[in-house]
Amino acid sequence: MGSDGRRVAVLGAGAMGTALGVHSARNGAHAVLLATERDGAVVDVWRRGLPHPSLRMPFHDRVGCRAAGEWGDALHDADLVYVAVSSAGLREMLSLAASIGAPDAVWVMATKGWDSDTLQTPCQVAANVLGDVPLVSLSGPALAAELLAGSPTGVLCASPERYARHRAATMLTSPAVAVFTTSDVAGAETCAAFKNVVAVAVGLAEGMSDRFGESALRANFANARAAVFARGMLDMSALVRSQGGRLATVLGLAGAGDLYVTCQSGRNGHFGRLIGSGFTVDGAIRSIGSTVEGVANTRCALGLAARADLDLPTARAVDLALTRDITGEHVSDQLWDLFLTIVSGTPPAGAITQPAR
Repeated sequence: MGSDGRRVAVLGAGAMGTALGVHSARNGAHAVLLATERDGAVVDVWRRGLPHPSLRMPFHDRVGCRAAGEWGDALHDADLVYVAVSSAGLREMLSLAASIGAPDAVWVMATKGWDSDTLQTPCQVAANVLGDVPLVSLSGPALAAELLAGSPTGVLCASPERYARHRAATMLTSPAVAVFTTSDVAGAETCAAFKNVVAVAVGLAEGMSDRFGESALRANFANARAAVFARGMLDMSALVRSQGGRLATVLGLAGAGDLYVTCQSGRNGHFGRLIGSGFTVDGAIRSIGSTVEGVANTRCALGLAARADLDLPTARAVDLALTRDITGEHVSDQLWDLFLTIVSGTPPAGAITQPAR
């Protein structure tokens, strides 16, 4: 397929940013990856015609790449801008983008997770930095490697502006990608962040099987994982409602769908499994080798829960796992307490049930 004249800029050249860029190029657009200071290795392999360093797959021949400081007209002339940077670096990167501007663009936020200082969602941060621009939240079960490979995928575009969400959906829709739209931005963004917390909790239950599994029948703790998943869905529903979101969003792609794939194949689920099996937090992060959003998302979720006077047992249990030493050989009581905290909502003896306000 030749270029159809549409111009797409992708802020961030990591796995998801690159996948969105390649997908856009396959759909007929000319896409340019706008690398950050952390994407130097990506710029290097793109210039040398080598595969992406983390995805191990080639770039599309209609995907360009600009190093940090060289975004220029690639951003300014874009019809659509995907933002695919970590939540920790979002405000800084958007400030750089705002200094260039993209006057004709719809901005699609693929970043997931709250700002750790303000507890704002990505769209709220973007509105604060960029001003009055069309904003869309992109969510749903879309692993970067599968999107890049052209595997069947369903995603959700959320925006209060019908024009913006339908423009984003038109750019994303392909024979392999089905796109749904909603006006429930609060629900979509809350689900997108909190699912990382729940995935860590589900991973913890699976990791516990390495310590407690005494037979093949108990090896994977399937019952425990299912119970934690269910508790996580209840907590997600409560948090979404407190933020003004809708239950239908929790039960759809942004909630249940994204949570399922994150538990099965995402970094946060893997991180939980490592912690449950005996890794330290730092050791687990080093083993994964990239950002684990669930760590910061847990603290933010508890902050939002405090504001809304909610109890989120899933987040409390993950916070305990992140702050207690559960790496030794004699920690069975602590691990069982974590599981019971999640499933029943009952805190372990001596635990603080509500974070400081």
